[in-house]
Amino acid sequence: MKKKLLIVGSFPKKPIFGGIQHSCKLIITSSFFSHFKLIPFDSSQISNPPPNFIVRLIYANIRILRFVYNLIIERPKVSLIFCSDGFSALEKGVMVYLSNFFGVKALIFPRAGNLINQVNEYLFFKHLIKILFKKATLFLAQGEKWNTFAQDTLEFPIESIKIIHNWSATKELIKIGYSRTYDNKDITKFLFVGWFEKEKGVYELLESIKLLSDKNLPFSITIIGNGNAMYDAQRFVNENQLTEKVIFEGWVPNDDIYEYYNSADIFVLPSWQEGMPNALIEALSCGLASIVTNVGMIPNYLQNELNAIIIPPKDSLTLYLAMEKLIMDKKLKVSISTNGHKLAKKYFNTEKGLESLSDKINSLM
Repeated sequence: MKKKLLIVGSFPKKPIFGGIQHSCKLIITSSFFSHFKLIPFDSSQISNPPPNFIVRLIYANIRILRFVYNLIIERPKVSLIFCSDGFSALEKGVMVYLSNFFGVKALIFPRAGNLINQVNEYLFFKHLIKILFKKATLFLAQGEKWNTFAQDTLEFPIESIKIIHNWSATKELIKIGYSRTYDNKDITKFLFVGWFEKEKGVYELLESIKLLSDKNLPFSITIIGNGNAMYDAQRFVNENQLTEKVIFEGWVPNDDIYEYYNSADIFVLPSWQEGMPNALIEALSCGLASIVTNVGMIPNYLQNELNAIIIPPKDSLTLYLAMEKLIMDKKLKVSISTNGHKLAKKYFNTEKGLESLSDKINSLM
C-alpha cells in the first residue's frame, strides 16, 4: 500500500491565484510523488483581501476540525504544511502541534517573507510561533535567510532544517528562455504579474510609467493580476493619458500566461516584501531581464546587474531609472536575461526541487 502524505496548501474548488497554489499543483502532478497516496487539504482563504477577523476565525476553526478528522481517519505518515504569515502562520502552527500530538511527522514550509518581519517585531507572536513550529519534524527553508531564521530565531537544531528551493521553473518555461531572441524592437515591452496591491509597489510602478512616458521613451507594459489598487491604477492611467502604454489583462490562467512571458522583454516586480516569488522565477526561467527589489529571499539568489536589476523598495525614481536603463542598454538587458535564465535552471528547476522534496519526505516514512 502507498504511504499517505497529507498536504496542507492551496487546492481551491474555484479559481484563485497565488504562489502556493501553483506549487501544490506541481506536487500533485509530479511523478516524484506518485508512490505516495496524496491527501490534498485546502487551506486557502475564501476571498482576497481576506474577510474580517471573526469570519477568518470561524473558518480557521472549521479547518482545524477537518484537519483532526483527516489525521484520525486517514492516518497519514507525514503532513506537509505550507504557511503564509500572520494568522495563517498561527493556524498552520496549530496543525503542526496537532500532527505531533497524533504521531504524524510534520514538515512546516513558510512561504511569506513577511513572517520573518512579524516574528522579529512582535514578541508575543514570536513566542507563539516558536512554541508551535518547534513541534515540526522538519523546517523547510526556502533559502539561506529562512535557514538562519529557523536556527537563530526559532532555535531549530540544524539537522531539523532542510533547504528546498522554489520549484517553479518548469520545462515549458525554461524552453521559452532557450528560444528567446534579442532582435531590435521599436517598443520595449514590460510585464508585471501579481496581486495588484500597494505592497507590491504598484503605486511606485505607476509613477515610473508616467516618468517614462513624459520622456517619450518607446515602451508598453502589460499588467496581469488584480487587487485593491486596480481602481486607482485605472484612474491614474486615464488621467495621465497612458491608455496606449498600459494594458490591464486581469488574472490569466497559468497555462495561458506563457505567451505573455514569451512576448515580453522585461519583468518588473517592485514589492515591499516577498519570499521568493513564483512570478519572478517564471520570468527568469523565460529569459526575461528582471527588475526587482532587495527584499525577502531575492538578495540570496540575485546580484545587481548580473542576473537582475535590484533596487530598494518604495522608490519610484530608482525604479524609473532602472526601467529606462534597460530600455536604452540592450547589451546589459541581454546579459541579465541570459544570466537570469541560467540561475533559474540551476536553483529553481521543477524536477530537481520536487525530487529533493520527495526524497526528504520519503526518508521520514
